[in-house]
Amino acid sequence: MFQDIKLRITEPEVGVIVSYAALDGSPEGVAKEASMYLSSDKLNFYGWVEDGGVVGICGFEVHADKVEIHLISVAEDRQKQGVGGAMVTALQRIYALPLEAETVEEAVGFYIKRGFVTTAFQDPEWGVKYTCVLEPKAGAGEGSRYEISQVDTLISEKIQSILVETWGSHYLAVNGKLWDSRTMPGFAAVWEGTVLGYLLYEYHSGVCEIMVLESVVQNIGIASALIEQLKQTSKSKGVNRIIVQTSNDNTHAFRFYQRRGFTIREVRLGALDAARQLKPSIPLTGEEGIPLRDEIEFEIEV
Repeated sequence: MFQDIKLRITEPEVGVIVSYAALDGSPEGVAKEASMYLSSDKLNFYGWVEDGGVVGICGFEVHADKVEIHLISVAEDRQKQGVGGAMVTALQRIYALPLEAETVEEAVGFYIKRGFVTTAFQDPEWGVKYTCVLEPKAGAGEGSRYEISQVDTLISEKIQSILVETWGSHYLAVNGKLWDSRTMPGFAAVWEGTVLGYLLYEYHSGVCEIMVLESVVQNIGIASALIEQLKQTSKSKGVNRIIVQTSNDNTHAFRFYQRRGFTIREVRLGALDAARQLKPSIPLTGEEGIPLRDEIEFEIEV
Protein backbone atom coordinates (compact mmCIF):
# COMPACT_ATOMS: atom_id res chain seq x y z
CA MET A 1 0.00 0.00 0.00
CA PHE A 2 1.26 3.46 -0.95
CA GLN A 3 0.80 5.80 2.02
CA ASP A 4 2.17 8.77 3.90
CA ILE A 5 5.09 7.68 6.12
CA LYS A 6 6.65 11.05 6.88
CA LEU A 7 6.57 10.37 10.62
CA ARG A 8 8.60 7.20 10.03
CA ILE A 9 11.37 8.89 8.07
CA THR A 10 13.80 8.76 11.01
CA GLU A 11 13.44 4.99 11.44
CA PRO A 12 16.78 3.28 10.69
CA GLU A 13 15.27 0.87 8.14
CA VAL A 14 13.68 3.77 6.26
CA GLY A 15 16.94 5.71 6.40
CA VAL A 16 18.74 2.85 4.66
CA ILE A 17 16.28 3.01 1.75
CA VAL A 18 16.59 6.81 1.60
CA SER A 19 20.37 6.47 1.39
CA TYR A 20 20.04 4.65 -1.96
CA ALA A 21 18.42 7.72 -3.56
CA ALA A 22 19.82 10.71 -1.65
CA LEU A 23 22.60 12.74 -3.26
CA ASP A 24 24.49 12.29 0.00
CA GLY A 25 23.83 8.76 1.24
CA SER A 26 25.95 9.14 4.36
CA PRO A 27 24.22 9.03 7.79
CA GLU A 28 24.64 12.81 7.97
CA GLY A 29 23.13 13.25 4.51
CA VAL A 30 20.17 11.00 5.32
CA ALA A 31 19.56 12.89 8.58
CA LYS A 32 19.59 16.15 6.61
CA GLU A 33 17.02 14.75 4.15
CA ALA A 34 14.79 13.66 7.04
CA SER A 35 14.97 17.07 8.68
CA MET A 36 14.11 18.77 5.38
CA TYR A 37 10.98 16.66 4.87
CA LEU A 38 9.81 16.93 8.48
CA SER A 39 10.11 20.71 8.48
CA SER A 40 8.21 21.26 5.21
CA ASP A 41 4.47 21.05 4.58
CA LYS A 42 5.14 21.10 0.83
CA LEU A 43 7.34 18.01 0.72
CA ASN A 44 5.55 14.66 0.83
CA PHE A 45 7.22 11.46 1.95
CA TYR A 46 5.34 8.28 1.06
CA GLY A 47 6.25 4.64 1.24
CA TRP A 48 5.20 1.29 -0.11
CA VAL A 49 4.18 -0.58 3.03
CA GLU A 50 3.67 -4.33 3.30
CA ASP A 51 2.72 -6.02 6.59
CA GLY A 52 3.75 -2.87 8.44
CA GLY A 53 7.22 -2.79 6.90
CA VAL A 54 8.46 -0.11 4.51
CA VAL A 55 9.88 -1.64 1.32
CA GLY A 56 10.03 1.49 -0.85
CA ILE A 57 10.07 5.27 -0.42
CA CYS A 58 9.07 8.23 -2.55
CA GLY A 59 9.67 11.89 -1.74
CA PHE A 60 7.74 14.30 -3.92
CA GLU A 61 6.22 17.77 -4.20
CA VAL A 62 2.87 18.64 -5.77
CA HIS A 63 2.87 21.79 -7.92
CA ALA A 64 0.01 23.34 -9.86
CA ASP A 65 1.23 21.82 -13.12
CA LYS A 66 3.20 18.70 -12.12
CA VAL A 67 4.24 16.26 -9.42
CA GLU A 68 7.98 16.55 -8.90
CA ILE A 69 9.67 13.36 -7.66
CA HIS A 70 12.71 14.14 -5.51
CA LEU A 71 13.46 10.67 -4.14
CA ILE A 72 12.39 7.18 -5.10
CA SER A 73 14.07 3.96 -4.01
CA VAL A 74 13.37 0.40 -2.92
CA ALA A 75 14.75 -1.84 -0.19
CA GLU A 76 17.65 -3.93 -1.43
CA ASP A 77 15.85 -7.26 -1.00
CA ARG A 78 12.78 -6.00 -2.90
CA GLN A 79 14.46 -4.46 -5.92
CA LYS A 80 13.40 -5.60 -9.41
CA GLN A 81 10.11 -6.88 -8.01
CA GLY A 82 7.86 -4.07 -9.24
CA VAL A 83 7.79 -1.92 -6.09
CA GLY A 84 9.24 1.16 -7.79
CA GLY A 85 6.82 0.86 -10.67
CA ALA A 86 3.93 0.41 -8.27
CA MET A 87 4.80 3.71 -6.56
CA VAL A 88 4.91 5.51 -9.91
CA THR A 89 1.52 4.01 -10.83
CA ALA A 90 0.10 5.04 -7.45
CA LEU A 91 1.19 8.64 -8.03
CA GLN A 92 -0.47 8.60 -11.43
CA ARG A 93 -3.72 7.28 -9.99
CA ILE A 94 -3.81 9.93 -7.26
CA TYR A 95 -2.76 13.02 -9.22
CA ALA A 96 -3.96 13.98 -12.71
CA LEU A 97 -0.66 15.74 -13.40
CA PRO A 98 2.59 14.98 -15.25
CA LEU A 99 5.26 13.29 -13.13
CA GLU A 100 8.71 14.86 -13.40
CA ALA A 101 12.10 13.90 -11.99
CA GLU A 102 15.74 14.77 -12.44
CA THR A 103 18.25 11.95 -12.27
CA VAL A 104 21.77 10.88 -13.16
CA GLU A 105 22.84 8.45 -15.87
CA GLU A 106 23.07 5.48 -13.49
CA ALA A 107 19.36 5.77 -12.61
CA VAL A 108 17.76 7.01 -15.81
CA GLY A 109 16.96 3.45 -16.91
CA PHE A 110 14.37 3.15 -14.13
CA TYR A 111 12.38 6.02 -15.61
CA ILE A 112 12.80 4.94 -19.25
CA LYS A 113 11.39 1.48 -18.42
CA ARG A 114 8.30 3.14 -16.95
CA GLY A 115 7.55 5.29 -19.98
CA PHE A 116 9.12 8.59 -18.95
CA VAL A 117 10.42 10.79 -21.77
CA THR A 118 13.99 11.77 -20.92
CA THR A 119 15.98 14.82 -21.96
CA ALA A 120 19.70 15.09 -21.22
CA PHE A 121 21.30 18.30 -19.97
CA GLN A 122 24.68 19.34 -18.62
CA ASP A 123 24.89 19.96 -14.89
CA PRO A 124 27.95 21.93 -13.66
CA GLU A 125 28.41 19.63 -10.67
CA TRP A 126 27.16 16.23 -11.84
CA GLY A 127 27.90 16.30 -15.55
CA VAL A 128 25.15 14.73 -17.69
CA LYS A 129 21.75 14.59 -15.96
CA TYR A 130 18.30 13.84 -17.25
CA THR A 131 14.88 15.43 -16.93
CA CYS A 132 12.28 12.67 -16.98
CA VAL A 133 8.60 13.40 -17.68
CA LEU A 134 5.62 11.06 -17.67
CA GLU A 135 2.37 12.53 -18.96
CA PRO A 136 -0.96 11.56 -17.33
CA LYS A 137 -2.73 8.60 -18.85
CA ALA A 138 -6.38 7.54 -18.91
CA GLY A 139 -7.60 7.09 -15.35
CA ALA A 140 -4.97 9.41 -13.86
CA GLY A 141 -6.17 11.33 -10.85
CA GLU A 142 -8.98 8.91 -10.07
CA GLY A 143 -7.80 8.78 -6.45
CA SER A 144 -8.88 12.38 -5.99
CA ARG A 145 -12.49 11.34 -6.75
CA TYR A 146 -13.03 9.68 -3.42
CA GLU A 147 -16.32 9.51 -1.54
CA ILE A 148 -16.88 10.43 2.11
CA SER A 149 -18.60 7.44 3.72
CA GLN A 150 -19.85 6.75 7.22
CA VAL A 151 -17.72 4.14 8.95
CA ASP A 152 -19.32 0.68 8.84
CA THR A 153 -17.94 -2.70 9.91
CA LEU A 154 -15.94 -3.28 6.71
CA ILE A 155 -14.49 0.23 6.62
CA SER A 156 -13.74 0.04 10.35
CA GLU A 157 -11.58 -3.05 9.82
CA LYS A 158 -9.58 -1.23 7.14
CA ILE A 159 -9.23 1.85 9.35
CA GLN A 160 -8.00 -0.21 12.28
CA SER A 161 -5.15 -1.70 10.25
CA ILE A 162 -4.00 1.82 9.38
CA LEU A 163 -4.59 3.23 12.85
CA VAL A 164 -2.68 0.50 14.69
CA GLU A 165 0.26 0.93 12.32
CA THR A 166 0.32 4.68 13.01
CA TRP A 167 -0.53 4.75 16.72
CA GLY A 168 0.64 1.33 17.86
CA SER A 169 -2.68 0.30 19.41
CA HIS A 170 -6.45 0.37 19.03
CA TYR A 171 -6.53 2.54 22.15
CA LEU A 172 -6.06 6.31 22.15
CA ALA A 173 -5.08 8.36 25.20
CA VAL A 174 -7.03 11.61 24.95
CA ASN A 175 -8.07 14.06 27.66
CA GLY A 176 -6.77 11.91 30.47
CA LYS A 177 -8.75 8.83 29.37
CA LEU A 178 -8.06 5.73 27.33
CA TRP A 179 -10.54 5.35 24.45
CA ASP A 180 -11.16 2.29 22.30
CA SER A 181 -11.10 3.49 18.69
CA ARG A 182 -12.96 0.37 17.50
CA THR A 183 -16.22 1.61 19.02
CA MET A 184 -16.04 5.16 17.69
CA PRO A 185 -18.28 6.58 14.96
CA GLY A 186 -16.55 8.24 12.06
CA PHE A 187 -16.16 9.00 8.38
CA ALA A 188 -13.70 7.79 5.79
CA ALA A 189 -12.56 8.94 2.37
CA VAL A 190 -12.94 5.82 0.22
CA TRP A 191 -11.85 5.20 -3.35
CA GLU A 192 -12.50 1.83 -5.01
CA GLY A 193 -12.70 0.17 -1.59
CA THR A 194 -9.44 1.72 -0.37
CA VAL A 195 -9.45 4.01 2.66
CA LEU A 196 -7.50 7.15 1.79
CA GLY A 197 -8.19 8.89 5.10
CA TYR A 198 -10.46 8.73 8.12
CA LEU A 199 -11.82 10.71 11.06
CA LEU A 200 -13.15 9.17 14.29
CA TYR A 201 -15.04 11.22 16.86
CA GLU A 202 -17.03 11.13 20.10
CA TYR A 203 -19.84 13.27 21.50
CA HIS A 204 -19.43 14.12 25.18
CA SER A 205 -20.02 17.04 27.55
CA GLY A 206 -22.03 18.88 24.91
CA VAL A 207 -19.22 18.95 22.33
CA CYS A 208 -17.99 16.83 19.45
CA GLU A 209 -14.37 15.78 19.84
CA ILE A 210 -12.18 14.64 16.97
CA MET A 211 -10.38 11.65 18.44
CA VAL A 212 -8.15 10.89 15.47
CA LEU A 213 -7.79 12.33 11.96
CA GLU A 214 -5.42 10.77 9.46
CA SER A 215 -4.88 11.22 5.73
CA VAL A 216 -3.16 8.26 4.10
CA VAL A 217 -2.92 10.34 0.91
CA GLN A 218 -2.01 14.00 1.24
CA ASN A 219 -2.78 17.14 -0.75
CA ILE A 220 -6.10 16.14 -2.32
CA GLY A 221 -8.33 17.70 0.35
CA ILE A 222 -9.19 14.58 2.34
CA ALA A 223 -8.74 15.97 5.88
CA SER A 224 -10.66 19.14 5.03
CA ALA A 225 -13.51 17.14 3.49
CA LEU A 226 -13.74 14.91 6.57
CA ILE A 227 -13.91 17.92 8.88
CA GLU A 228 -16.62 19.52 6.75
CA GLN A 229 -18.66 16.32 6.95
CA LEU A 230 -18.27 16.28 10.73
CA LYS A 231 -19.38 19.91 10.94
CA GLN A 232 -22.57 19.12 9.02
CA THR A 233 -23.31 16.03 11.12
CA SER A 234 -22.67 17.81 14.42
CA LYS A 235 -24.84 20.75 13.41
CA SER A 236 -27.70 18.40 12.48
CA LYS A 237 -27.49 16.90 15.98
CA GLY A 238 -27.58 20.31 17.66
CA VAL A 239 -23.92 20.21 18.68
CA ASN A 240 -22.30 23.53 17.81
CA ARG A 241 -18.72 23.09 19.00
CA ILE A 242 -15.97 20.76 17.78
CA ILE A 243 -12.72 20.29 19.69
CA VAL A 244 -9.51 18.42 18.93
CA GLN A 245 -6.32 17.75 20.85
CA THR A 246 -2.81 17.64 19.42
CA SER A 247 0.65 17.28 20.88
CA ASN A 248 3.20 20.06 21.33
CA ASP A 249 5.46 18.73 18.55
CA ASN A 250 2.80 18.66 15.84
CA THR A 251 3.40 22.03 14.19
CA HIS A 252 1.77 20.76 11.00
CA ALA A 253 -1.49 20.27 12.92
CA PHE A 254 -1.18 23.78 14.43
CA ARG A 255 -1.13 25.26 10.92
CA PHE A 256 -3.75 22.90 9.52
CA TYR A 257 -6.43 23.56 12.14
CA GLN A 258 -5.90 27.31 12.37
CA ARG A 259 -6.14 27.67 8.59
CA ARG A 260 -9.55 26.01 8.84
CA GLY A 261 -10.92 28.35 11.47
CA PHE A 262 -9.98 26.51 14.67
CA THR A 263 -8.59 28.53 17.57
CA ILE A 264 -6.48 27.48 20.55
CA ARG A 265 -8.70 26.96 23.58
CA GLU A 266 -6.33 25.44 26.12
CA VAL A 267 -2.73 24.32 26.62
CA ARG A 268 -2.33 21.47 29.11
CA LEU A 269 1.25 21.35 30.31
CA GLY A 270 2.53 17.87 31.10
CA ALA A 271 -0.60 16.16 29.76
CA LEU A 272 1.37 13.62 27.75
CA ASP A 273 3.49 12.70 30.75
CA ALA A 274 0.23 11.80 32.49
CA ALA A 275 -1.10 10.02 29.39
CA ARG A 276 1.86 7.63 29.48
CA GLN A 277 0.46 6.24 32.70
CA LEU A 278 -2.52 5.08 30.62
CA LYS A 279 -0.60 4.21 27.45
CA PRO A 280 3.12 3.58 28.10
CA SER A 281 3.80 3.18 24.35
CA ILE A 282 3.50 6.97 23.81
CA PRO A 283 7.06 7.95 22.82
CA LEU A 284 9.15 10.49 24.70
CA THR A 285 10.04 12.43 21.57
CA GLY A 286 8.00 13.39 18.52
CA GLU A 287 8.56 15.19 15.23
CA GLU A 288 12.05 16.63 14.72
CA GLY A 289 13.16 15.26 18.09
CA ILE A 290 10.85 17.56 20.08
CA PRO A 291 10.09 16.18 23.57
CA LEU A 292 6.44 15.07 23.82
CA ARG A 293 5.06 16.72 26.95
CA ASP A 294 2.02 18.91 26.40
CA GLU A 295 -1.42 18.81 24.82
CA ILE A 296 -3.00 21.70 22.92
CA GLU A 297 -6.76 21.87 22.45
CA PHE A 298 -8.27 23.59 19.41
CA GLU A 299 -11.95 24.42 18.96
CA ILE A 300 -14.33 25.74 16.32
CA GLU A 301 -17.97 26.86 16.46
CA VAL A 302 -20.26 25.32 13.82
